Amino acid sequence: MLRKIYSCMALGCLLALGSTAQTKILIPTKSTWKYLDNGSDQGTAWTGITFNDASWASGPAELGYGDNNEATVLSFGPNSGDKYPATYFRATFQVDTLADSTQDLVVRLLRDDVPAGVIAYNTFATGTVDGANESTYFEFTINKNILQLGTNTIAVSIHQDRKNSSDISFDMELLYKPIPILPPPVECDDHLDSLHISRFISVLPSAQPDSLRIPSTHTFQMLVQEGDPYTDTLNGTTKGLFDFTGYVPIDGSSEKGYLSINHELGSWPAAGVSMLSIEFDTANSIWNLTNNVPVDFSVVQGTGRNCSGTVTPWNTIITAEETLPSSDVNNDGFQDIGWLVEIDPKTATIIDHKGQGNPEKLWKMGRMSHENVVINPWDRKTAYLGNDENPGYIFRFIATNPEDMTDGQLYVLKLDGPLNATTTGSWIGIPTTTQNDCNNSRTYAAAVGATNFDQIEDVEISPLDSMIYFTSKASSRVYRFKDNGLTVSNAEVFVGNSASIYNIKIADRVVEEQWRGGVDNLTFDSKGNLYVIQDGGRNHIWMVPPCHTQMNPAVKLFAVTPAGCEPTGMTMSPDDRFMFVSMQHPSSSNATEQLDAAGNLVKFNKESAIVIARKEFLGPDAIKPIEEDTTTAIVNIDFEQKLDLYPNPTEGISTLSIETQIAANAIIRVTNIAGSNVRLLSRKLQVGKNELPIDVRNLPAGVYTVTVQSNGKLQSIKLVKE
Repeated sequence: MLRKIYSCMALGCLLALGSTAQTKILIPTKSTWKYLDNGSDQGTAWTGITFNDASWASGPAELGYGDNNEATVLSFGPNSGDKYPATYFRATFQVDTLADSTQDLVVRLLRDDVPAGVIAYNTFATGTVDGANESTYFEFTINKNILQLGTNTIAVSIHQDRKNSSDISFDMELLYKPIPILPPPVECDDHLDSLHISRFISVLPSAQPDSLRIPSTHTFQMLVQEGDPYTDTLNGTTKGLFDFTGYVPIDGSSEKGYLSINHELGSWPAAGVSMLSIEFDTANSIWNLTNNVPVDFSVVQGTGRNCSGTVTPWNTIITAEETLPSSDVNNDGFQDIGWLVEIDPKTATIIDHKGQGNPEKLWKMGRMSHENVVINPWDRKTAYLGNDENPGYIFRFIATNPEDMTDGQLYVLKLDGPLNATTTGSWIGIPTTTQNDCNNSRTYAAAVGATNFDQIEDVEISPLDSMIYFTSKASSRVYRFKDNGLTVSNAEVFVGNSASIYNIKIADRVVEEQWRGGVDNLTFDSKGNLYVIQDGGRNHIWMVPPCHTQMNPAVKLFAVTPAGCEPTGMTMSPDDRFMFVSMQHPSSSNATEQLDAAGNLVKFNKESAIVIARKEFLGPDAIKPIEEDTTTAIVNIDFEQKLDLYPNPTEGISTLSIETQIAANAIIRVTNIAGSNVRLLSRKLQVGKNELPIDVRNLPAGVYTVTVQSNGKLQSIKLVKE
């Protein structure tokens, strides 16, 4: 039995309460409703308070057909294979007292599957309701300020999910409920610079609107959308279904690089990768796109379903093929599709590792429904990957030589006991000697009893403790473990599980939000904050700080994404100022225009790649840089401030000592020899001596400039990283 409910509510509706919060029912279940079930298209007038519904029939809920438990049986029309797409309901009620600040206005529906945007008579429901959900009332909090004293009207439409659906049912309740006082989540961002991208107040959770909702401290800029022309018009227009969105810095720069965008379409040439050249305009604080070219995969017999991937520590792109068609066009013994492929972003070409004019895919890393891969940035040879299938396994690949993934040993993870009941495991080698071996990595994994994690969507390495984090989409969990070489330990669920409900601290209170399903991509910033992107549930972008545990949650909500879309492929600039992410398959009916950081009115109604940053660094409100003389070790400026830096030289963390006679806000920049920012901090300086840690552990050896900008002036000192 299937119940499809699409509520399209026009409320001039109700409520009451005194100063002591309590529950008050405004429209009880089993109420009598006016209804129209003649298959007519009522347009929009039927939602108005003054609309005349005197000719409509009336009857008590439950209203519907097909379940044999209806109090009022509705008509579906003369053809059971072509049922009316919509049925209309209206009710009026009196409100004698409005809600106070301690109450919410709550709708309880048997189900709500309404999409964003304009809902027409022939709009079908977005989902099918069956099983236990047919008798479950789902709660939704709505704006209580829409109610008025006196007569209020509510208008609802039910929409089928298809023409030949077996049944519909409708009942609802409207009530005031006390706003629950919830304990706040754990907060642990005091160690972050006040202008760090991961320093924000969570956004209000909700179903997807038709626009992007990010923290008020942040802004975004549209970079490219599907259909935008490639730089060379002979290449046509930018492909669709954006996925992995990898920023590759040029010479370590956070302001100049390449942006690699995967296209998760079925097969090449529709599928593939677009390589963009982008550069930050410091004068206007916006990004400029200077080149956009599609990568040619014909040299490797095509590609398909380019899902996620990685930016390697040596600044190449690896794209992941998530489809497994059977073909060997060139008869080399390797199946053509289902591999990892390495790309040189500078030339936008597949890398020819052997230098013989014959580029190849990364055969030794195995054939599977590849979702992504991550490579250890410290040894530059150990990679972790998984297959987005059931069974889904965690693999490890150790290359023979650093920065060369064409040869090495493949392993698969086998836990020492049942999943979720054991914390240890071991790596089991898988043969990759022959073409047949490489083609059948999954078969070998199953043969050795590898643990099935069911749909591995992403694997990442924490920059704090080197633990391996990965997602299981089927369970909507993020797992993690420690790799000890031959074995693993500390295997556990870090966050998630579809049923988990987390308390989210928004601007004015704490609210609950269910984690729901579809955990997909993961991204770490340099401070160990984990961004979790969902393909399912409400398609949120969550942020989970490193202090989080399931017993003491610290979950935050970074973004509510546009209707219909799945956020994909997030990467960060080296200094964490900029976040690059795509919005895949948003609804074409999304109509809201938003002003982006470049001053353009944009809609999220097609594939979109954007950059997000704090407003201090992107758009019209950005802090403007001051020209700096870096020809001497110290720039002497007439203001009362003394700098020191120790240890210097350093192998890791140096302390910047700032002694000042006035309190002031300061921005501290660390730039490389090319003048690109590699670290960016902000601090409020107190009178006297201030000491700030400068962490350069992940930077290559060399000479850097540390600049303190305060009160419109600046001072610099050299830092040597050994």
